Amino acid sequence: VAEGKTFLSGVKQRLLSYIFRKHWSEEADQIVRIQYLKRKFYFHFQDYIDLIMWKVSRSTDQHTSFFAVYNMETTEIITFYQNSTEELYDLFEQLYDHFHAASRNSLHANFISSHSNNIYAFEQLCTIKNNAGSLSQFVKKMATSLPYTCQSQSPSPYFDLSLFRYDEKLISATDRLRHSTEHPIKFISRRQPHILKFKIKPGPETSGSDARSKRVSSFLFHPYLPLAISIQQTSFMQPTVVNIHFRR
Repeated sequence: VAEGKTFLSGVKQRLLSYIFRKHWSEEADQIVRIQYLKRKFYFHFQDYIDLIMWKVSRSTDQHTSFFAVYNMETTEIITFYQNSTEELYDLFEQLYDHFHAASRNSLHANFISSHSNNIYAFEQLCTIKNNAGSLSQFVKKMATSLPYTCQSQSPSPYFDLSLFRYDEKLISATDRLRHSTEHPIKFISRRQPHILKFKIKPGPETSGSDARSKRVSSFLFHPYLPLAISIQQTSFMQPTVVNIHFRR
């Protein structure tokens, strides 16, 4: 090893080997193959060396992400995608449920709506896709959510898009902070359009908070009981508001 250099990790060596063999097999003519390898592999060799692991994806300083499917038992790289590849998006669209680690033995996981198992979620995805200015940028945006972390989605039936409609900008099955408003979040019946089933107000009951304060909320729903906890945080050192919501 040259001075100042280090050995590559086993995973990265596997990755480089996979990329090389993939490009090698794409051209049959020896002369064309060498030129193809120079352009596709050796030209980007240092970029591949500089890749760092972020979850299961790998990113560079140019904000280009790559996704590798790695078999931990055989230590093989199964496949390799760039985050703007349409083939990756096709897998994301058709096999969405395989991208998050949900227990196959849990009955509650059946309520997690996705565009792979719910027609309403699929229609929402198609609307976002059709309104996107660039397909490549849309694919990159979708890829930023991969891979899903464990317990990042709530199995509560209240998030089942076959049962309820709600504003996903304010609340959804995905566990993350969201902008909070003074108005309650409404859950509308899917089977009885325009019928309000219930609503959740994450902030204080009184409207005495400073309107200039930036408020964000997070929610924790019980897997099957009609029980939820909302946590609202504000700026300007104001106290956190924790509410327990129970549907009677």
